[in-house]
Amino acid sequence: MPAPPADARVEGDDAPWWPVSTVKFAIMTIGTLGIYHYYWIYGNWQRLQRREGAPLSPVWRTLFAPFTVYRMFARAHESAADAQVRTSWSAIGLAVAYFIANIALFVGIPTWLMGPVLLLPVLPAQMTMAAINAKVAPEAPRNARLTATNWVFLVLGAATTAMLYAMSSMVDQLLKEWTP
Repeated sequence: MPAPPADARVEGDDAPWWPVSTVKFAIMTIGTLGIYHYYWIYGNWQRLQRREGAPLSPVWRTLFAPFTVYRMFARAHESAADAQVRTSWSAIGLAVAYFIANIALFVGIPTWLMGPVLLLPVLPAQMTMAAINAKVAPEAPRNARLTATNWVFLVLGAATTAMLYAMSSMVDQLLKEWTP
């Protein structure tokens, strides 16, 4: 995984969760067809590993996110209670929704829906994590601006979406013209 953006790894950064604003998180997740949210999951597992000294592998936990994300959500929920940040979601509920969203990716949803499908189940946890960071580490960076690298990935996501849409339109047209 690439290094975190400069504004997300400042000296003295004691934010317990991966710092990213909710708006940037939504834009990047939707714009990269869901890929950014895996980066977010990786960043959160890294911080958990560092904070707890646990022998967990952020890479493996990210690769198997549909099966491991419950523990991250549960730890975020516990962290919210410790920081006295109110939550209105359950870790198991979000984990089940996330698992179903990942299954939906394999049943042929349109490409442009991939980002929103992956965003919706994790958005409540991300919003809670951002609130925890703001409360317990008010001086830590917020990672709210889109960097040049972010823009590159957004353009690649848009180009991929356009290409896949064009290809699916061509396949639909060929199937209409083909008669067995």
